[in-house]
Amino acid sequence: MNGPHKEEDTVNISKMIKKAKRKSTIRTVIISLLVSVIALFGVMLSNLHLTSWSYSRAMNNEQIMKLISGPNQVETGHVNDSGFLNGNFQFYTAKVIEGVPIPWSNEKTNYQVVPFFAFTTLTGSVMQTVSLTDAAMEKQGYEYTRSYNGLNGQRKMLFYIPKVNYNGKILNDLPLLQEMDQDKLVEMAVSFDKEYSLSEVKQMITPGLTQTWYWVDTYDNKQFYDPYIDGDGNKSYATPDNEDWVKGFGISHSNPIEVTERKFLDALEQGVQLKGQYHYEFNRIYNYLKKDKAKSDESDVRILGVVVTGTAIELQLLSGKPYVRGVTLGAVVNKY
Repeated sequence: MNGPHKEEDTVNISKMIKKAKRKSTIRTVIISLLVSVIALFGVMLSNLHLTSWSYSRAMNNEQIMKLISGPNQVETGHVNDSGFLNGNFQFYTAKVIEGVPIPWSNEKTNYQVVPFFAFTTLTGSVMQTVSLTDAAMEKQGYEYTRSYNGLNGQRKMLFYIPKVNYNGKILNDLPLLQEMDQDKLVEMAVSFDKEYSLSEVKQMITPGLTQTWYWVDTYDNKQFYDPYIDGDGNKSYATPDNEDWVKGFGISHSNPIEVTERKFLDALEQGVQLKGQYHYEFNRIYNYLKKDKAKSDESDVRILGVVVTGTAIELQLLSGKPYVRGVTLGAVVNKY
């Protein structure tokens, strides 16, 4: 008599179990989805934080390096493109010649977070340079060529270290000024016969010329520039440094207050403390300047040359000056 009821109860229990399993499955799926969404959101927030942090440090690193390099250059902007634990940014600069800006560089720098909470690594910075043979230089036996900006075709300045043997092949571009419109605005790199203090440079440069950037002695291994004899007995001599490689400091075009050596030293200290991509270079220069002292001071900053700007006719006043070892032409622009 209880047989049909037992079968019906069994069916009901089975339905209840299946219904409970469906609810459990749905609840599990919903919870899994919520956990996944929360986890994905957390990963996205973490990635945003880490890449933003890495970008900030990478940008700070570049900006500090620009404080001790890039004669007459100013930052005009940057664009950041971040991805998952990495990114890159475009860094734009211009030169300013007597108040006239010239687009100068467009450098792309990569950064990444490797591993989590580690410092940024940087690669991929590009300098747009074209080296071209100069017929007159080739005829006179020069072993090096002129460098030009690959974006705008302007010349890049060359710098000659005092006492380094260049086999007599040191350029004097002052005669070129006579061949151009005398109202052209020009920058020139003046390499000195010896090192000077900043105050000495400010006093000895011809009045009327704008002193915009000072080339600092950061050469802790001058023997590197000694003549070299290869295995075949051929002797090679040093070549000048182009403006991409020299270090120094200059005026701020947005706020041209009196410039001092402290600007250079402060930038070095920031670079040393940052411990970034250029830490070795900052540390090398800082240690070279301070020698055995605990800290560098203004007297340690020695000037090897200066970048001056003015009209073509004004810059011809440098001719015959005893402190000039070499002088090379840089960017040339119209006044208006």
